[in-house]
Parts: sequence; structure tokens; C-alpha cells
Amino acid sequence: MSALDSILDSALQIVPADLAALLSLAGDGQLHVMASTGPLATPLLTKLRIDLAHRPALRSALERSVPTILHSEPGEEIDEPDTYQGAVTLPGDHSCLVAPLRFDGKLEGLLTLDVSVCRAFQPAQVTAIGTLADLAARLIHEERRAGELSWELDRLASVRAGLREDGEAGAVLAGTSRAWLDVVERARLAAPTHVTVVITGETGTGKEQVARALHQWSLRAAGPFVALNCSAVVPELASSELFGHERGAFTGADRRREGRFALAEKGTLFLDEVADLPAAVQAQLLRVIQERVYERVGGAGTLLRADVRLIAATHKNLLGEVASGRFREDLYFRLNSFPIEVPPLRERAGDIPVLAAHLLRRIARELDLPHLTIGPAAIRALERRSWPGNVRELRNALERAAILSQGQTIQPKHLDSDGPAVRHSPSRQAVHSPDDPRIPAALNRLDKAIATEVLTALDESGGKVAGAGGAAVRLGLPSTTLHSLMKRLGLRRTARL
Repeated sequence: MSALDSILDSALQIVPADLAALLSLAGDGQLHVMASTGPLATPLLTKLRIDLAHRPALRSALERSVPTILHSEPGEEIDEPDTYQGAVTLPGDHSCLVAPLRFDGKLEGLLTLDVSVCRAFQPAQVTAIGTLADLAARLIHEERRAGELSWELDRLASVRAGLREDGEAGAVLAGTSRAWLDVVERARLAAPTHVTVVITGETGTGKEQVARALHQWSLRAAGPFVALNCSAVVPELASSELFGHERGAFTGADRRREGRFALAEKGTLFLDEVADLPAAVQAQLLRVIQERVYERVGGAGTLLRADVRLIAATHKNLLGEVASGRFREDLYFRLNSFPIEVPPLRERAGDIPVLAAHLLRRIARELDLPHLTIGPAAIRALERRSWPGNVRELRNALERAAILSQGQTIQPKHLDSDGPAVRHSPSRQAVHSPDDPRIPAALNRLDKAIATEVLTALDESGGKVAGAGGAAVRLGLPSTTLHSLMKRLGLRRTARL
């Protein structure tokens, strides 16, 4: 039982009311129910927002320093809606006691007691409720302060994380290969705009570092950079993580919590592995992109403005996810305003010496190894590897080698000897135009885009649909699904010669 629930139980011991409630006052002059008890208590109370601008009698009672009885005598009428209209039904003749909750002279909220009969309160009871209200005021003040401190800690954690990485963002985008310079150029073009960017590429290629560079080069660089890995979020809590929640919105929500959109205000929100968002949250995200508003879980329709630049990333084929029904088509087009594809490390092997030098500087600093270097033979050994884990795998290999070399010069013997050698596979075909003669002209825009991806995968697999190296594997689809998709789109299996 929470402290607020204990106060309400104590109030019912003083006055056997039908409803006891504690309400908090927000800065916009609205009241919301934090806790309630009694025979008439209902979950609907937590969804109410009570605007004092339309409650003159209630507002007048709150301006006093002692509890006030709003209803007492039979036939007494107040020219305003009942406080809990829409959630609780009380008879016209009933008693209502309102006790302001003040702490250090500031109004924090109120305690109300409603009884379904008139003349329910005795003077001694009113005095006792006033004393109880003083204790409730302190508790509500402390809960609000704890919530503010929690939000500030979350914000500072995000800022610190951003500061640790932002100073390195330009250095992380290191490389001289044509494929990598294309990524950097696209990032620099998109950075000063407000356009939504989606970054694609295999796991470990450095998509988050590209996102951080976009933020660093943008007009929002002074604001926070907040990242969320969507695949690591429990689906049931995804809405709360993104948009925050009100107290009592679900079991365990003991106080209001701000979400990532609030933490990223006037900055950048990076949604990694965006394809893993649940369908319901995809719809909410689409609304934020379109209307720039959102609401906290349990917010009862209270809209909040979102001044945030959105960057998304995924290692999955989003068009394939759309085709399979796992990702919303309308959200795909909203996110795909400016795509940036990060190449795998095996397609930019010439950048390995530069990347290794950068990563070793960071490793030397983190492990306090001031004499750490790498020899030419070790660099050549690194260049011969295929790096299925990409830059992340390279960093892990160098970190292990740094330890094995005892902080001196890394040699081939310090590197894993069982790593796969580089496999020179044919380079990816250029993306086909939707005007490709193999694509039926009658298809709509989305189907043409999907057909383009299917044909590219077929070309890369030599026309093979199923099995190892087939187009279905490349697209991340079951072969039966790809066969059905090709039939629907009117595509043939033959690859381009």
C-alpha cells in the first residue's frame, strides 16, 4: 500500500465517506486524481481532467487555508458541474468536503470526501481532515519532486551519453572508400534539414554513429541526442518508453514518467531497429510524424507538442517487412524521406587501417594502454577477414588483441586465428528503376518499389528463389511468401544477364 492510499484509508476512518480522493494540481490549472478509495471509487477517476476554470466554487474553496464543505443542506445547489461528473454519480443532495493541500504556501492539490447524504461532517471531523491534508500535501510535494528528479536524471543520462559520443562522431565516420564517402556526403546533405532519415545496413556497420553525426551537424546540435533500441523494449511497454505515462496508467506506474520524445525535446530522437516496434506503436509514431503531437499512456487525450528531429535505423529490409504485413506502409513512406544505406565492412575493406587506428585510440584510452599500437602484418591480417559482424566485430577483435599484447604492439598472433577469410562476392547490383521492363507498368508505387527489391535479390542470387543464397534468404522472407509475392506482382524468376 502506498503512502497516499494510507492517507485515504485514514480519512475514511475519520469520516465513513462513499468516496475519498487525492488530486494533484498541474501547472495548467487542471486537477487529476492520484488515488481514490471507497464504495464509489472507479478506475475512470484516473482518466478525468478537472479544469478549475470551469469550477468557480471549487476554485474558491481552494483559495482558503482550511477545509470547506461545498454541499451540506438538502436542496443546496451549486451552479457548476459536480467535481467527478462523468466518472461517479452522486445524488443531488449529498455532502462534499474539500481540503486544500498546501506545502510551503504552494497549492499542491486537494483532498475530497463525498458522502451520499446531507450534513455528514462534524466540526471535529473537519479539523482532523485538515491535519491529514497537511500530511498529504507534503507527500504529494515529495512525489512530484521525486518525479522531477527522476526526469532530470534521465535527461542528464541522455546528455552524458551524447557528450561521450558526439565528441567522437566526426572521427567515427572515418574512411576513404567511395562507398563510405557517399554515406558521409548524404549525411552532410541531410543534417541541416528537418527531413526524417532512415539508416539501413547490416548489424554492426555503425548506423548509430551516422545518426550521431547527423545530429552533430544539424541545427539541433545544442539539444539532446536520445537513442532507443526498439528491439530491446518489452512490447507492452513500448508506448510508455516513447511517450511516457501518467501515474496509475498501469500496474507499477507509481508516478508520472516522461518518455523519449520528451527527453529529446529540441534535439534528436534516434530509433534503432525501428522495424521491431509493435503495430500499435507504429500507428502512434505515424501520428507524431504527421501531426507533431503525442500523449502519454493514461493521458486521457491530453496532447503534447513534439519538437524533435526523428532518425530511424534498421538492419531489416523495410520493404520486405511491409510486404509481409509486419510494418505499416504509410509509416514506411514517412520514414523513408531520405534513406542512407551504410555498407558492410567487407565492401570497404580499404577503410580498415583508418578504422583500426581510430578504434585503437579509443581502446587505449578506455583501457589505459598508452603504448598500444598495431603492426603492418596485423593490419594485413585484418584486411583479409570478411567481418560478418562488421565494425563492431572489428572493435571486439582489437580489444582482445590489445589485452593479449599487454598494451604493446599488436601482431597477427594476437588476433583470432579462426576468423573467416574474406569472401569476394559479386558487388550488389545497382538498384533497378521502377521503369525496369520486367516490372509491370500497372503496379502502384509501393508494389513497384517492392518489385524492385525482389528483382535485385533475384539478380544477386542468379535467379534462385529458395535455399542457401537464394532471393528469399536475402530478403528475409519464407520462400513460399516470396513465390506468392512474385505471382501477385507478375514477376518472373529469371535474373538479369
